[in-house]
Amino acid sequence: MFKTAFLSLFTLIFFTACFEPEPNTPLKNTYWSLVELHDKEAQSFEHQAEIHLLFHINNNSLHGSDGCNLLHAKYSKDKNNFSIDKLSTGKVSCKAGMEQADEFLHLLTKVDRIKIVEDNLIFYHADIEVARFEEKENY
Repeated sequence: MFKTAFLSLFTLIFFTACFEPEPNTPLKNTYWSLVELHDKEAQSFEHQAEIHLLFHINNNSLHGSDGCNLLHAKYSKDKNNFSIDKLSTGKVSCKAGMEQADEFLHLLTKVDRIKIVEDNLIFYHADIEVARFEEKENY
């Protein structure tokens, strides 16, 4: 009896640990605002768009802003991998924040995994957190 109960409990714990629950906030159709880039707080500048991404609901494309220019890209995602490609953006300089915009664009080409935790979208490269976004309801 004890052995059967122990085996049942072990099986339940093992299989529960193997599966991550679906996040409360979906990736698609959510406005993701950058809050942290390489362990530094993201900056916003007056009269300029904030850095953000919006993943489209009907296909694997996204759009957003690097803080200076609009951007568009394609992405691919499966359970363990994520990548952004076919990234296109304008090349207009802005009054402030060009360094942050360039760093963000470079990061987008390096992301290899994402994770959603509560209302945060986290980008990883080589298992290191490189960017954190926060869901915004009103955009």
